[in-house]
Amino acid sequence: MTLDRSLSLVIAIFFGLILAAGGFVVVSGGQKQLATSKMGEMQATALLLTSSMAQAASLSATHADRIAHDPQVIALMKAGDRDALATLLRPTYDALASEAGVNMLHFHTVDIKSFLRVQDPKNFGQDLSSIRPMILATNRSRILQKGLEVGLAGLSLRAVAPILDGDTLVGTIEVGVDLKSLLELAKSASGADYALFLSPAMTGITPKNGAAADADMSALAIEAATDTALFQSLYDRREIGLSREPVQGMAKLDDRRYGTFAQPLLDYSGRMIGTILIVRDFSSLDSGFLRAVSTATIVTLVGMILAFSVVMVCVRAMVIRPLAELATYAEVQATGSTCEETPHNDGLADYKRLRRAIRELVSQAERAERADADGDAA
Repeated sequence: MTLDRSLSLVIAIFFGLILAAGGFVVVSGGQKQLATSKMGEMQATALLLTSSMAQAASLSATHADRIAHDPQVIALMKAGDRDALATLLRPTYDALASEAGVNMLHFHTVDIKSFLRVQDPKNFGQDLSSIRPMILATNRSRILQKGLEVGLAGLSLRAVAPILDGDTLVGTIEVGVDLKSLLELAKSASGADYALFLSPAMTGITPKNGAAADADMSALAIEAATDTALFQSLYDRREIGLSREPVQGMAKLDDRRYGTFAQPLLDYSGRMIGTILIVRDFSSLDSGFLRAVSTATIVTLVGMILAFSVVMVCVRAMVIRPLAELATYAEVQATGSTCEETPHNDGLADYKRLRRAIRELVSQAERAERADADGDAA
C-alpha cells in the first residue's frame, strides 16, 4: 500500500473512532432518556387508572350514601316492599348507569341476604354473609365501605352504605361501577391497554371461562380487559405474573414492542387479589430510536470516507508531489545534468531544506572532482 493510502486510512480510522465514540455517547444518552421517558409514561398511565378508580369509588360512595338517607328508601326497606323499592329506584339506576357507569344497585337485609337487585329484580334471596366481607363490615360497623371486592357477579368497584332508621339498622345499599367501562375510559384518555387479572387461589372464585379454580398461587384469570386477545397472548408467554410491588418491563409480540407495567390489585381491605396490567405499544418510539442509531452509524461511515478522501488529497498535494519533485531533482543532480530550480514556495519547509542539502552535497562533490582533476594535471 502506498504512503498516501496508508496514512489516509490510518487517519480515517482514527477519525471514525472519534465519531463512533461521540455517536456512542449520544446514543447511550438517548437510550437512557428513552427508558426514563417510557418509565414516566407508564407510571403516569397507571396513575390515570388508579385515579379514575378512586374517583369512581368516591362517586359510588356519594350515591350510596344519598340513597341510604332517602326517607322513602328507609320506609320501604322497613316495610320489606321489594316491588315498590324497585319501582322507586329504577329511574335512578338508569340515570346512574348511563351517566356514571353504574351497573349495580343492590339492597341487603340486616341478616346479610340479597333483598333487591334493581338491575335484576327477580334475582334475590342469596345469603351473602360468607362471600361479601364488605357488606358484613358495613353491617357491623355501620360505616360506609368502598373499594374493590369480588362478588357473585365477579370483581366490581363497590360502595356499601348502611340504611339507618334513627339508630336502628334496616339494611344496606350497594352501588357498583362497571370496571370495563373504567378501563375503556382510561384507554381513550391515554392510548394504553388495561387489564385486571384475578388470582383464583387468592379469591376462591371460578374463572369466567368456566375452568376450575387453580390452586397454583401464580395462576391468573382475566377479569376485565380492553384487549383480551393481547393480554391472553402476553399471559401465555409468561409475561404476566403476580407481584407485590410495581414491576415494569418490555415484551415483544408479533414484531411489536410493548411496555408493560404491573401493580398489585388490592381489594377494599388491602388484601391482594390479583394484578393490574398496563400495556403500551412503544414500537414507534423504538423505531425512532433505531433510526437514530442507524443515522449515527451512517454519519460515522460517511465521516470515515470523507476523512479518507480529504486526507489523501492533502497528503498527495503536500507530501507525495513535493517528494516526487525532490526525487527528480536529486536524480538530475546526481547525473550532473542541469535542472531548473523549483519555485521557492513549492513544497513544505522540510523539503526545501532537504533540496538545499542535496544541492550543497552535489556542489561539494563537484568541487572535490575539480580538486582531484587539478591535482592530476599538476
